[in-house]
Amino acid sequence: MAGRGSAGGFPVDLTLLPETFFRVGGAIVLDTLAFVVWNVGTRSPLELFVAMRDAVRRRRSLFAGFVSALIGIIFVAAATVLLLPAIAIPELDFVPAELFTLLVALVLEHLVGNDLRALAGAPGSTPG
Repeated sequence: MAGRGSAGGFPVDLTLLPETFFRVGGAIVLDTLAFVVWNVGTRSPLELFVAMRDAVRRRRSLFAGFVSALIGIIFVAAATVLLLPAIAIPELDFVPAELFTLLVALVLEHLVGNDLRALAGAPGSTPG
């Protein structure tokens, strides 16, 4: 019986596998977009300090920082909403699943973040 669609005596429902895959993948993409907007994976601490200093000195930089923070929060919230139905027991598995998607997204942002920002036409971003 174990070879005919059951694992250890319990039936395995493979119909939810594609939906779960696309939900987790979509959450990773949305989290990656949040990190791209925030530019966290490729920015050095010195560049972060300079950006914060500029934001304090110029209102336009402060407004741009506020808008990018808001857009990133919207992406992370959308990723969370997308991921939640894919988790069997949210009370136990939500935090590990969210951490997994955030870590994978951080790696992806480090690998392709500059290219995505250059593709979007962000000032000061160069591919490579």
